[in-house]
Amino acid sequence: RSDIEADFREKFKMPAGITQLGRAMGGGIIDPGMSMNLYGEDTGTLLQIAEEAVRRLRGIPGLLAVDIDTERGGQELQVQLDRDRARRLGIDPRAVSSGIGYTMRGQEVGRFPGADGRDLRIFAQLGEADRAGLDDVRGMTFRSDTGIEIPLETLADLRVSRTLGQIRREGRQTMLQITAKAPRADSRRLFEAVDKAMADFEMPRGYRWDKGREYREAGEQEKAMIFAGALAITFVFLLMGLLFESFVLPLAVIIAVPFAYLGVVWTLYLTETPLDMMARIGIVILVGVVVNNAIVLVDMANRLREEGKTRYDALIEAGRHRFRPIMMTTLTTVCGLIPMALGNSKVVGMAYAPLGRTMIGGLLAATLLTLVIIPLFYALLDDLRDFAGRVFTSIFTRAAAPTVTHGAAAGVGRANRAE
Repeated sequence: RSDIEADFREKFKMPAGITQLGRAMGGGIIDPGMSMNLYGEDTGTLLQIAEEAVRRLRGIPGLLAVDIDTERGGQELQVQLDRDRARRLGIDPRAVSSGIGYTMRGQEVGRFPGADGRDLRIFAQLGEADRAGLDDVRGMTFRSDTGIEIPLETLADLRVSRTLGQIRREGRQTMLQITAKAPRADSRRLFEAVDKAMADFEMPRGYRWDKGREYREAGEQEKAMIFAGALAITFVFLLMGLLFESFVLPLAVIIAVPFAYLGVVWTLYLTETPLDMMARIGIVILVGVVVNNAIVLVDMANRLREEGKTRYDALIEAGRHRFRPIMMTTLTTVCGLIPMALGNSKVVGMAYAPLGRTMIGGLLAATLLTLVIIPLFYALLDDLRDFAGRVFTSIFTRAAAPTVTHGAAAGVGRANRAE
């Protein structure tokens, strides 16, 4: 639908003064884009600010449409009554309001019992010809205290203007919303472009703007994903610490995670895939997947060292024996993810493709670097563990060594002189 709308906007040029709007009807479709909210006290001032904001946002390349709440509204007849003049003439403002309402909308005068047992409501209303235009409303008359018929146009200022689709209030302030649709749901780049377009936009005192609910939700989702990733790394580290009976060597396995993220970044960049919710979910899943190959390699190296092999020989032999199963498990997983990475299936408007591409990029990068980086960090961390052990051993050995007192030392000296 977004491709069709973009093609329609490009090829169907609208005449001057006519604006086209696109709406999604049903189906649970979520339009990619953003909303910007303006806050203030006066609606008229907000409308003036919104015009300048819309002009700036329409300068952002790639946006399909920029709409404000007024474009979703209709036409409204506004009657500004001169209360002082009405009071001098003895005309009740409430009579003017009710008279206009009865004229335009009519009035219910009773009910008529129908044949099927239901009551039919009866309305009295002017004919279509008598309420068709603005001049008919201006010609309405109201009787003053002196009995003179006063036309409405001498009591009030009448004008037709565009109305807001709805008046929203948030935090005890009137809010005006501007929505912008984009062909791709790359919210990060879109928000950066909005910040750049609104960088030098000065607003009156007491008025402000923000990037709307989508921006707040994106920030909350990003924080939640960071917390989930940190929690996943912590659980994996604790589990490997219990299995390896060491909390130093598991760090050699955890080091595969950031190298997997390196593959994710390059994959998303080369495929022009946005870092959306599905891609972030894939990053969290990678924490528990990319460490599998490193665990297999480190576990075999530990068993070979227990059999009496040196660390170097154990790492070389472990890499030689585990190369084939590591490549087999990785390639089978990657092949299974290819349909997801290349497909266009969606759930509630979000595509699965970023999830598949994230998993593929992270797995390939982690696998290619596991056989090189993991043995290197294994050796470094093993040396660090041995060094720390020697330091603590020397500290506790010195603390436990017997000390010679001054009196004992003097006795030993006299015995030596006597000899």
